[in-house]
Amino acid sequence: MNPDLDTGHNTSAPAHWGELKNANFTGPNQTSSNSTLPQLDITRAISVGLVLGAFILFAIVGNILVILSVACNRHLRTPTNYFIVNLAIADLLLSFTVLPFSAALEVLGYWVLGRIFCDIWAAVDVLCCTASILSLCAISIDRYIGVRYSLQYPSLVTRRKAILALLSVWVLSTVISIGPLLGWKEPAPNDDKECGVTEEPFYALFSSLGSFYIPLAVILVMYCRVYIVAKRTTKNLEAGVMKEMSNSKELTLRIHSKNFHEDTLSSTKAKGHNPRSSIAVKLFKFSREKKAAKTLGIVVGSSLLVTKAFKRCEG
Repeated sequence: MNPDLDTGHNTSAPAHWGELKNANFTGPNQTSSNSTLPQLDITRAISVGLVLGAFILFAIVGNILVILSVACNRHLRTPTNYFIVNLAIADLLLSFTVLPFSAALEVLGYWVLGRIFCDIWAAVDVLCCTASILSLCAISIDRYIGVRYSLQYPSLVTRRKAILALLSVWVLSTVISIGPLLGWKEPAPNDDKECGVTEEPFYALFSSLGSFYIPLAVILVMYCRVYIVAKRTTKNLEAGVMKEMSNSKELTLRIHSKNFHEDTLSSTKAKGHNPRSSIAVKLFKFSREKKAAKTLGIVVGSSLLVTKAFKRCEG
């Protein structure tokens, strides 16, 4: 055995072992998990977490109260309130299944639940937001029918038709949101800590049109029509009341014979034929529908502003 070779081997081995020990075997496309995680600002995380948690809790409690108020009061179970309950259900589902993970993503700065759950979370996000704005669209159409056809409204918008409309809302929302789960999306990023709604161009165009811009256009058109019809109908009903009062038989009979007028008026009331009753009923029902339209218009407008802000934050 050559001692020189043996000595050279023994003296160089520690150096090679040190190089191997310090070598990085993670590969060119991989980094250690500690180097990729952003530094967490504890103060910011706590403050943002508390604010977002308060908003989520407020949304959950508020929507539960809306649902319970309609479920526990038989007189509130009307088609219009069915649409409002559907809106509350969509927002409640969003508050339970989407917003907590969105808050965690905002606080931590990265996604911690893996790629599969990220795809499911993004799809549920689109589902709930689409169902919410389509419910607002259904409310606006319902209010237009209520104002335009206030007397025929109970026969035009029945409980069955309202339920079918709500089922259509959820079916259409599912069609819009399920695309990425079936592969209609851009390639997933290499880093599983990144998560968001896919930005594949054609799907982004399809989902934005179906879940925001087209319903928004319908809502704006419907409420413009509500305003026009309400203004015109109010004017016509007030003019009709004045005309019927001036041309009523009571005034005509009063000119000829006071006694005869009193007898005729009493017999008319006994038969239940008040000449102003039809106009009064129309005016009452129309005023009720117009008031409901104003209230729901404020709700729809506020929800649209929140949805638009949410879309901007996501983008």
